[in-house]
This record gives sequence, structure tokens and C-alpha cells, in this order.
Amino acid sequence: MAKGLKLRQVLAEISSIDAVVALDMSALADCLARVAARDEAAAASATVTTQANKIALIQIAGPLTPRGSWYGASLSGIASSVARAASDPDIAGIILDIDSPGGTVSGTPEAAAAVADAASKKPCVACVNTLAASAAYWIASQASEIVMTPSADVGSIGAMIMHVDYGKALEEAGIGVTIIRSEQSPLKNEAHPFGPLSDDARAFLQKRANDAGADFIKAVAGGRKVTQSKVKDEFGQGRVFGAREAMARGMADRVATMSDVIAGMLPKPPSRSARRRSALAFE
Repeated sequence: MAKGLKLRQVLAEISSIDAVVALDMSALADCLARVAARDEAAAASATVTTQANKIALIQIAGPLTPRGSWYGASLSGIASSVARAASDPDIAGIILDIDSPGGTVSGTPEAAAAVADAASKKPCVACVNTLAASAAYWIASQASEIVMTPSADVGSIGAMIMHVDYGKALEEAGIGVTIIRSEQSPLKNEAHPFGPLSDDARAFLQKRANDAGADFIKAVAGGRKVTQSKVKDEFGQGRVFGAREAMARGMADRVATMSDVIAGMLPKPPSRSARRRSALAFE
């Protein structure tokens, strides 16, 4: 561009000296301008091609915990991986390879929000391969599309808190448990497993479960673009469904293999005829 500009300046000076030469110089300058425009367009096309020539494959497998463990996946790690892929100009799209029974509430909204943000910037496909239950479905619901492999299952929408009472078993074994709390915190660890829940403790835990379940339903409704009533009434109320039933209920978009999803996401190179037409446009 700098050389072309300098050459045009020289041509302008020559034209100002000799009016006869100016006619030929004008035609030459017009030709140079067209060449420069062609070079600029070619550079822009090359930039677009290199900015989006990869896909990100992010695995979400096993039980989901906030920071991960030897037997499961890290929700914070999932959120971080998705965010990096969303901001990477070389990545054209994201595939979430999901095979998870779900996990903790803690960390799930953040991971789901990262997926929703990514889906607003580029294609983000959740491929259920072969299970997206509970927290895993919450995350999947925020993708641009949910694809299920033929034998996959989805669902288990809702929250659950489990309490186990070992009191009688310990008593029969001759073991007594005494709990001493600070006077300032009489409710500390009220859901301990060494005795039955009090009515107050049960009510408190029920509210926690209800609140988490409501957040879950709201997120799924937003991601799937349906009403919260539809999610509550038609998305299983905690049950898990196979591909055919899930599709009928609107819980997924299509059935395909992981290979099909990857092939569909891969950037398509421009055809030879398209490249030729582009070249002709600048001739």
C-alpha cells in the first residue's frame, strides 16, 4: 500500500508537467487503483479464513463438582474452557461432549452461564453422548442446540437433598454420638446423620431444594426458549427420557452421532468456482 501510494504521487507530478502524458498516466493510475483494491480484498478474505478455522471439543464427563476430583469433572474448569473457546478468534464453533449424571448445584449456574455466553457469540452444540442428567442437562440447555446420540438420555430436572439417619444402627452397635455446639450457633450442622431431622431442619432443606429447582427450571426455559410452565409440566418433573421421547417433549433438537456433529461443525473451505468468481470480480 505504501509503495502504491508513492507511485501515484510520482504519476501525479509527471501529469502536472506534461498534459499529453497525463492521459496515459491517468489510465495507469486507474489500473493501479484496481490492483490495490484487489490486494486489499484478498488480504481481508485471508484474514476471515484464518480467524475461524477450528472447532473446540470440550468434554463434560462423570459427576460434576465445583473444582473437580479424580472421578469427575470440574465445573469451574468447564466454565473456563468454554470462555476461552468463545473468545478465541481461531475457533469457529464449540461442541460439548456430554456424558454426565449431573452433580452439585454449586458451580453449575456459572458453567451454564459460560455456555450461554458462548452460544451468543458462535455456534455451541451440546452433544449428549450418552447422558445429560440433572446439572449436565442444565448446562446443555444453554447451548445453541442439543443433539442426542441414538441411545442417549436426558432429563432429571430439579434439585435433591438427601439425609441419612444412622442413629438406630449406631445405637444397636452400642455407639452413642454426642454433639456439642457453640451457644451462638444452635442450628449448626442440624442435618447431621446421627439422628432424625427436626421439623425446622426439614423445612429449611426443603426451601433450599425448592429454590435450586426453581432456578434450574428458569434456566432451562430460557435456554430452550419455552415457558417455565412447559418445563415444569412437560420436561419430566425429574424423570429421564431417551432420544425419541425427549425430542417429542422439546428437550432436544435432533438425533445424530458425535461424528455427524463434528462433520457438520467443521469449517467448509471455499469452492473452486467461488474462488474463481472472486478473482474475476477484480479483473
